[in-house]
Amino acid sequence: MSLLASFSDISKILYSNKMAYFASAVVGVLFLVYCVYNGLYFLINPKKYHGIRFTTKNIAYITMLSAVSATVTIIISVTVPITVFPPIRIAFEGLMVKISGFIFGPIVGLLSGVVTDMIVMLFVPSYVHVAYIIVIASFGFISGCVSSLNRAVGQRKWVLFLLTNIFIIVFGTFASLMTWYSPVDTIELFAGLKTNKDVLVYIIAIGTGASLVIIWIIMFVYRYFDKNKQHYWDLVAVIMLAVINEYWVTTLISAWGDIAFLTVSQNKNSGTDGYGVTMISRLAMAPVKILFNSAIIYITYRAISPLIHKDTNDVLQDKVKVKPMLK
Repeated sequence: MSLLASFSDISKILYSNKMAYFASAVVGVLFLVYCVYNGLYFLINPKKYHGIRFTTKNIAYITMLSAVSATVTIIISVTVPITVFPPIRIAFEGLMVKISGFIFGPIVGLLSGVVTDMIVMLFVPSYVHVAYIIVIASFGFISGCVSSLNRAVGQRKWVLFLLTNIFIIVFGTFASLMTWYSPVDTIELFAGLKTNKDVLVYIIAIGTGASLVIIWIIMFVYRYFDKNKQHYWDLVAVIMLAVINEYWVTTLISAWGDIAFLTVSQNKNSGTDGYGVTMISRLAMAPVKILFNSAIIYITYRAISPLIHKDTNDVLQDKVKVKPMLK
């Protein structure tokens, strides 16, 4: 009985904005760990340090990508007015922010996200909530962390694919179990909307299974068409960042901003605050959005990355040429 009571308490947390607080706190802890790690590494071995560097080139890239992301979002918002709504606006903003983080690392991605959101809000005023600021910053930071992990594993790219599958399974299993073992058969989400807990379990299970099926199909299809496998494993990292951002950031944190934006009143009887219905709706759309995000991010990355790497290589070659002349 006490076990069921504990599951009930956890279920209430899962379907309240406390879950968003927890998800935001996890991202914050990762940010602090990353900063401390880079700071210690720079103090111990500054010559081999390749972490956070605010060079002129990096600042220029932050400005360029932020401007492009803001411009695209503003044009879309003017053309299609419905996109001024925060959930839709953040989705468009997040694409270039994820790309900037994936190419230049966590800190550049985080700053690019914050700067982009500030520029967009200047030209397209919309609803402001701390959740959406955390979301857009987390997009860039988490994408940068995936990029760092992608470089760390080297040729063992299968590790990324394995971690992606584990993340989806653990996330889906946890949400399903907390809902299934809830002693409350009928969960009241908000404004009198009630649903059976079995329905929620089916939605979560179908969404989890669909996500796994989609990423496996993408990998098998692309492996068939990419004969030389040169870019095949880049897609693995892109899928990983799309999955983590969609489930951890969009599903858990954006729902917190959604209930405030939709002015959902708190439900005193069930102990939830309307967070559950927005989280479930985002969870149901997650597989399609993962497919869409993976395609857009990968295509854009393939177009931008060679230009940036070419610029970097040219700079390195110029430095090599200058050194012999100085001698």
